[in-house]
Amino acid sequence: MTNLSIQDRINQELNKILQALQQLEIFLRELSNQSDVMYQNALINSIALNFHGVYTGIERIFEAIAKKIAQRFPTGDKWHRDLLEQMSVDIPKVRKAVITEETRLILDELRRFRHLVRSAYSCQLDEEKVLIIAHQIVNSYQTIINDIQLFCNNLSKGKT
Repeated sequence: MTNLSIQDRINQELNKILQALQQLEIFLRELSNQSDVMYQNALINSIALNFHGVYTGIERIFEAIAKKIAQRFPTGDKWHRDLLEQMSVDIPKVRKAVITEETRLILDELRRFRHLVRSAYSCQLDEEKVLIIAHQIVNSYQTIINDIQLFCNNLSKGKT
């Protein structure tokens, strides 16, 4: 796979992430307009599911970079955390860091919450925590995307 095809894959994934994020924002707005508890619960579940999609898309980008550029993909029980860590450091003579340490910290909290969403029944999700995390990803999305786009720009210039 060439660097261009990696960039294409990253851009395709970014478009899907943006769609999920837009849906998440719609659900957040709709939630503030609803008084029906059952509908509110459905929206909370939809917000959690879209959040899961956003984080999973980001992780897919990192997987592609790890496998195709660095040719180092973490294994074991903690591979999700290790992949995130790997993306935040330079690998000499291979590639620059994909994300900043600040972005890694944001994503690590989101990663932990995504694990909870994957593991819990929807009725077990803490509505307040879902909303805090949803707003956090909406507020930090641009920072995350800027890091990834800067990496892609460097990739296209051969500065990996």
